[in-house]
Amino acid sequence: MELKGDGKADPVDCVRTVHFLRYCVDHGIAPDAVSDATFTAFAASLASGTLVAKPQRVERMARQQWNRAVAAALPGWPVAPVPVTSNRDDYQLPLDRLPPSFATDLAAWMRRLSGADPLDEFGPARPLRPSSLKTARGHVLRFAAALVHAGEDPQALTTLAALVVPERFKAALLWLMTRRCGASPGLIEQAKCLLSVARHWVQAPKADLERLNKLVAKLGVRRKGMTAKNRARLRAFDDPKHLLALLTLPVRLMDKADRVAAPSRREALMAQTAVAIQILLLVPLRRLNLLRLDVHRHLCRSRSGRHAVVHLVIPAEETKTSQPIEAVLPEPLVRMIDHFMTRYHPLLTSDTDGLLFPGRDGGCKHITALTAQIERAVRDHTGLAVNPHLFRHLAGKLSQQFDPGNYELSRQLLGHRSTDTTVTYYTGQDTAAAVARYDANILERTSSLRGKVVGR
Repeated sequence: MELKGDGKADPVDCVRTVHFLRYCVDHGIAPDAVSDATFTAFAASLASGTLVAKPQRVERMARQQWNRAVAAALPGWPVAPVPVTSNRDDYQLPLDRLPPSFATDLAAWMRRLSGADPLDEFGPARPLRPSSLKTARGHVLRFAAALVHAGEDPQALTTLAALVVPERFKAALLWLMTRRCGASPGLIEQAKCLLSVARHWVQAPKADLERLNKLVAKLGVRRKGMTAKNRARLRAFDDPKHLLALLTLPVRLMDKADRVAAPSRREALMAQTAVAIQILLLVPLRRLNLLRLDVHRHLCRSRSGRHAVVHLVIPAEETKTSQPIEAVLPEPLVRMIDHFMTRYHPLLTSDTDGLLFPGRDGGCKHITALTAQIERAVRDHTGLAVNPHLFRHLAGKLSQQFDPGNYELSRQLLGHRSTDTTVTYYTGQDTAAAVARYDANILERTSSLRGKVVGR
């Protein structure tokens, strides 16, 4: 089990291992006898003899904690680590399983999408960002892998054109649909990506494009707007108690960290989480813009009389929509950031740069680490399930409550390129606010009429 800065075992890690430790005690298994087979039998026992919802997940976490305990064990203690398999269900094939000509064609397509040749008459109107390029490349490689899993000889896939032959395209889609139990939103996006390859890169014959279009159409239309899951999560904030718990969380986290006279890395991470959540509440950034915030590059300080004004300025080339972000930061947020940089930032990195969320080895920390940090803090202190992107949805919801129907305000707040996007995601939030106002007026009118009628 992992120890905290105060030398005590992390209770979360204790919960993760308690099932396994109890299993070992019940079966008389000594520490030096624990092996890969022990954990396999443990998972089978969980599945057949307990009500644990996800036995494989519990087993995997127990393996991870066991290996951490082994790494921290006293020298000479006769215990051995156990293998931990990846929990990613990834069917993608290594690129070297495909002909070199396929890799060459894929690289050429990537160069076109990246805008390497700004005068390419067949290139995209706007070059794709690195993250979008990575997504597109993954779509193609996984589609090729699906085709191989469906029975195609990988050596037959000499170029991207081989993927969009209608018969092969259909075979890959059927394999993916079987794997995913239907046409998932991700599969629809993947199919559309390959359709774009056929149309713009391969320039497939008109008859083939018509067949490919029909196949993609049969997958259905990806529903635009907010998912039902996110709408359900947002409904929790109709309860003022839950909303207040989230709004006050950053200050509570920072106060808790500040109460430790000699803070450690643990308190520094707590303070960092407080800053992240406060920024998301007041300036609902996309998570990559949040992750890459640099106080030297993105915070511009100026003076207006006796008061300092701090602007958050993120240039257009660093945003998803190519729209610059500029906002005046509230004084409480500026004070929190400055306090964090002075007291806690040196505990997280020896670098003197201005990254708010530095990684251990330089640069920013990994996005999954920051996401987990935020989700865990919100869950542990409020009981709510909130990821970084849900803060943007909450901002859209609250802005519609403050000013129902003013989608332009919400668009500017969230940095959408088009009001259509804002309407698609937040239609219904203004309706809820309008209904709430109407209900309040009806109840008030009922009360006043009752007083008038009774008084006659």
